[in-house]
Amino acid sequence: MSTKSSIAHGTNFHLYHEVLDEDYVYLELEGVQFEASYNRVMVPIPVHIWEFIRQYPGVDLDWAEKADDEIRKHVEHEVDERLKQYEEVDRDRKGLVSLLGSMVYGGADQQREKQVAAGIDYFTRLREHQRQIGLAIEELKRTAEKK
Repeated sequence: MSTKSSIAHGTNFHLYHEVLDEDYVYLELEGVQFEASYNRVMVPIPVHIWEFIRQYPGVDLDWAEKADDEIRKHVEHEVDERLKQYEEVDRDRKGLVSLLGSMVYGGADQQREKQVAAGIDYFTRLREHQRQIGLAIEELKRTAEKK
């Protein structure tokens, strides 16, 4: 199973995220020159590939501006839906249903309060991470405008 989440790709390039890695975007190029030295790699991106890549949106920052109550409402809704689905599924499929969303909320067999707390913690951290990315983007824009 691949851990790559494609953003854009073509015959000789692949721009992607690695699952669970929200800090980087990766670019693989085939058949192009590159330079490498200690702690540095330079890859010239062919302009047709760059123009194709530019058509795609950047990182998702949808959670950056969410308020605490919006996060709570979202999490409570998601947990309630999980619990409903968990209760309705056959006994032999409960393990699979419990696994879905478990990285965010924990197992669907856990108490609602524990799942809500785990979800709020996850989305609060996600919000902070997205805010940091947004600030870094804005800083790069300001730096570029000064030049």
